[in-house]
Amino acid sequence: MKLASRSLALSALFCLAAACAVLRSQGAVPAPVAAEPKPELGNDAHSPSPARRGAEAPTAPYGQTGQFTLVKNWTFGAHRADATVRNRQELDQSFYYRYLPAGGKLDGLPTYWSYHRDYPEGDTRSLHVFGDNTLTLKGRIPPGGGLRPRGIETGMLRAKVPITPGMYVEMRAKLTTGLGAWPAFWLGEGVQYDNGTFSQIVWPPEIDIFEFFNWQGRTETRVMTGNVQTNGKPEKFGHPHDLWSKFDKKREYVPGFDFSQDFHVFGFDWRGDDPVWLLDGVPLKQTHYEWRAPPANLLVTNQIGMTFANLAGMKADERQWDYVIDYIRVWKRVGEPPPLNENGH
Repeated sequence: MKLASRSLALSALFCLAAACAVLRSQGAVPAPVAAEPKPELGNDAHSPSPARRGAEAPTAPYGQTGQFTLVKNWTFGAHRADATVRNRQELDQSFYYRYLPAGGKLDGLPTYWSYHRDYPEGDTRSLHVFGDNTLTLKGRIPPGGGLRPRGIETGMLRAKVPITPGMYVEMRAKLTTGLGAWPAFWLGEGVQYDNGTFSQIVWPPEIDIFEFFNWQGRTETRVMTGNVQTNGKPEKFGHPHDLWSKFDKKREYVPGFDFSQDFHVFGFDWRGDDPVWLLDGVPLKQTHYEWRAPPANLLVTNQIGMTFANLAGMKADERQWDYVIDYIRVWKRVGEPPPLNENGH
């Protein structure tokens, strides 16, 4: 559940940003490939990745049928056979490390404590650390910092590829934990072009693929939310509503496990005005939401601390603040998607 305090803060920040320039073409993409059979929820999404089982090339989003074109494949790891991003130099080619406003230099939002830095590879302060098979967005307390606003440094990613309706985005990751953790994976409005100019930047729209609020005494990462934002003006976005949903009445999904203990695949199938949220290849909900704006920017943010919550008892345990990513992939569906019923089938 995205809170009104964050909504108001984002609105003010995005409205201050300058906007200009024209969309640039993104180049050709590979030919469509065949899909894999659809698994049950959690069937093997948290087991060793295909890369560790034999470097199998991705053929479709996890658990999906139909035909897809692979637009971008960011598979992370310093020493894995199928890695496409092995070090910081290669990471720089595909990602920025700040938010879009303020000329692409905004290093945080007033709703969470941490702020974002991008120290060079090999620096002991690095917040983007490559393991053999992963990339970890770290959380650290710098000298003079602490459990307070602007007292924690964390890593974030903002992809350089614009995301548009018709695309399918997925990430396989193991999330942060502990009281005060707030990992997020989301789409913000606007893009930064290769020449340093920007599209229009106005908030909303916004789509939250997932957020986990570890607050109100919640010390484990078990409660998933995924929402859209209207800033109190639903008519601008087609009066958003769920077509069907497996989320509860509080708009939360609680499958019974801790997302910080194993890897899971988080998917977002942007089916025009009726996008679908997925977990481990299984649809969770479908929402009507009209995005009438420039393309989106894809964000992976390690957010620590919350300015709107009582976090008494929060621990300064940096071991809990690792946001570990196996891969992020962007696909384009070929043809019309199959219809889904109220059960996501």
